[in-house]
Amino acid sequence: MSIEITVGVIARNEEKNIYNTLKNILNQSFDQNSYEIVVVDGNSIDNTRDVAKNILRSSNVKYKVINEADYGFYGHCFARNLVIDNSDHNSKYIAYTDADCTVDKNWLNILFEAIKKSDDSVAGVGGPRLIAETKDKKELVINAFLTTYLASGGNPAFSKRNVKYVKSIANYNAMYKKTVISKFRYDDKLIMSDDNEINFRLRNAGYNFINVPNAMVWHHETNSIIQFATNMFHYGVNITNTVKKHKSFVTVNVPLTVVFIIYLIFLLPIYLLIGSIILIPLLLYLIFALAVLIEVGIKTRTIYSLLVLILLPIQHISYGLGVLWNLFLKRKT
Repeated sequence: MSIEITVGVIARNEEKNIYNTLKNILNQSFDQNSYEIVVVDGNSIDNTRDVAKNILRSSNVKYKVINEADYGFYGHCFARNLVIDNSDHNSKYIAYTDADCTVDKNWLNILFEAIKKSDDSVAGVGGPRLIAETKDKKELVINAFLTTYLASGGNPAFSKRNVKYVKSIANYNAMYKKTVISKFRYDDKLIMSDDNEINFRLRNAGYNFINVPNAMVWHHETNSIIQFATNMFHYGVNITNTVKKHKSFVTVNVPLTVVFIIYLIFLLPIYLLIGSIILIPLLLYLIFALAVLIEVGIKTRTIYSLLVLILLPIQHISYGLGVLWNLFLKRKT
């Protein structure tokens, strides 16, 4: 039986997570002779590659473990292209997840059935990011915060929603038609702006994406507020790379976070000039924060949910600073 699906897992310094990730992929309900695994490691300084090789060699699934350093480049986009380039020539579909994720035992089968039944207008299918089990309350709250309906704007990539079509599929839980994605490819120059940019180009070319809420992936998250802020800054930088390339890509998040920072900078002088009316947006923001806090509190049932009152402004300020830095301060190369 020939290979139908190539499962790509990109990783960097994921020694503590990748064993469980690969274990779940190996325990799929899908026929083990019909899929392969390609792990692309971003030159990890821990034992990520060794852990991956050890569990994969004990299985019956065809596999490859690749180090990006052997190809002279690092970045999510480059890694995902390496998955495509190293896939079996018979493979018809490319599925992606990340090394800090665990997948449901029916994950591959559910995505495969959805994409196999789709028409030629569909480039790919994808499901939500759910909260991975953890005993760490800070990780739990940060993860719950990122997946709230309010904070994510109801994005199906962060919660199970019964909508058929979506604008984009997140590459921690996605499957593409290989003929399509091989033609479009990820833009290596954008480093980390992987799924949002290629999905934008695919959508502009007339392709659709199908939401598959039952294709479940559980995502781990940092337990560090400093790392959370750093991640948000990088997201701001990365989304701006896509905006620079595609001016029409601008989403509401980009201008809103920039306006939020400008508002905070000039809040005091404007308050002294026109009075307390300028505090109305701040009051509305506080009400929004309290609503997100309630949602996270219901999800997590822990006093640590109060971290939301810190996480929300940190998210918006860090993201906005990443946007501003990339637009105005980053040196052009």
